[in-house]
Amino acid sequence: MNMISSIESRHFQLNQLAEGVYAAIHAEDGWAICNAGIIDLGDRTLVFDAFITPMAAGDLCTAAESLTGRPVHLVINSHYHNDHIWGNQAFPSDVDIVSTTRTRELITTEGPLEIQGNRDEAHKRLEAMEAQLAETSDETLLSSLRLFITEFKGIIATLPILQLRLPNLTFTGNMTFSGSKRSARLIEYEGGHSGSDAILHLPDDDIVFMSDILFIRCHPYFPDGDPEIVRRILAEIKDLQPKILVPGHGPVGQISDLDVMVEYIDTLNVLARAAIKDGATEEEIDKIAIPGKYDQWIVPSFFQYNLKFIYHKQLGK
Repeated sequence: MNMISSIESRHFQLNQLAEGVYAAIHAEDGWAICNAGIIDLGDRTLVFDAFITPMAAGDLCTAAESLTGRPVHLVINSHYHNDHIWGNQAFPSDVDIVSTTRTRELITTEGPLEIQGNRDEAHKRLEAMEAQLAETSDETLLSSLRLFITEFKGIIATLPILQLRLPNLTFTGNMTFSGSKRSARLIEYEGGHSGSDAILHLPDDDIVFMSDILFIRCHPYFPDGDPEIVRRILAEIKDLQPKILVPGHGPVGQISDLDVMVEYIDTLNVLARAAIKDGATEEEIDKIAIPGKYDQWIVPSFFQYNLKFIYHKQLGK
């Protein structure tokens, strides 16, 4: 894996994973927030995920054109969450936006609500986080606050120019792109991280772009899906025997990172069962400490969200 230094963006760093395959990894203080991918199929250029801001996505489009020597042909939206789709508008109008059928439905129904919610609350949330930043000295919390502050600054800068661009090509199940250099297969999974998630498998390169089915050194977010479905998805992806995995958030990883995610889910299940056995209240669950092997992961607030979600799930609520 090689860092590409010839193309600069304040929003992401480019890692070359194979000839013609690149991971765009969110840069600290940048407005990408999620990770993305650039794939040269040989006769077409494919981009996987579009970041949260048109500014970051514009740099991604420029990078893809520079690296492959041709315009972007396809942009994949892995799922409907805004940090993966708000950059759609930065790509030329003749570029096809591809998603699962369910993801397009969710962008259509949930997208406007999310935009309005941010119009109502983004400034307040940013002010609250900046105040919290000034009062804390915990390094892990500081890292997470800086990430969210950066994200909300990007959101606030984007809202005045945001146009919710919908995918114009949809699929269910699987979709394969066969190029002169390599093939790329989209695989849909329902109900894992969100209502519908698509991963991108490059079988010729043993690479999988995982989107938010995988987080590395970062707490995942389960309340919009089901961690047990995530566990099943991780097992199926492990069967593909990939050598390189690109998470939705965090650095580029390898097959062992799938096991780390499974262990994280197992840990949450054990803690939730113990809390139920002890008759713990929700307030007491909020005080459960993050286990040591995860306490340096960023976005620690997601741990309590995940634990409470699994606690209610185990109770059948």
